[in-house]
Amino acid sequence: MKSLSNLERRITVLERPTTNSDPFEIAINKLNDNEFGLIEEYRSLCKAGFAVEQVREMMGDESYQMAVEAIQKVDQELQRLTAPPVRQTIANVSKRRKRGLEIDHSSEDW
Repeated sequence: MKSLSNLERRITVLERPTTNSDPFEIAINKLNDNEFGLIEEYRSLCKAGFAVEQVREMMGDESYQMAVEAIQKVDQELQRLTAPPVRQTIANVSKRRKRGLEIDHSSEDW
């Protein structure tokens, strides 16, 4: 039943128009349920006022590290989604087209 509700949630996200979608929402939706749960646990402990080292002790090293990796995954996806588009300059190609092919007549093969 859990997988069915997860599937319904993902379908709902896919059915939404993507023109004005929030990049954070898109990045969060890339997480699996385990990653999302670890981030929620980390966040709730930090919100409760615990220091980072206390959070690490409470979660355990492995879960803490997985939560940090999930946060980094969201951060990388946000950077990818919000990066300005890169336009490649093709000035060198257009210069070659204008000049045409240059043939070296100095070789002895001619």
